[in-house]
Amino acid sequence: MAPSDQPVTGEVPAEIMAELVADAAERTGAAPEAIDVTKATAVTWNDGSLGCPEPNMSYTMALVDGYHVILVAAGEELDYRVGEHGGFRLCKNNVRPSG
Repeated sequence: MAPSDQPVTGEVPAEIMAELVADAAERTGAAPEAIDVTKATAVTWNDGSLGCPEPNMSYTMALVDGYHVILVAAGEELDYRVGEHGGFRLCKNNVRPSG
């Protein structure tokens, strides 16, 4: 199965987690091995905003399977939202997920 064809399960795929850890390391300057995972769960987001809407943006009004991952790097908490077909966004507006 190609990664995008895999069903969403309770475990975040290793490829996605590696992307998120690499992004967190780049953003914070932390070594990848020093980054802690505090949350990594499968969710179904209520819409295309992945539970993190931005002002003045429009989103698809369909359920989106994906993942919610929170990493801690260099003392900073990073809240990642991921769609099941890849692509992630860092949620910076402290919205509690509704997924």
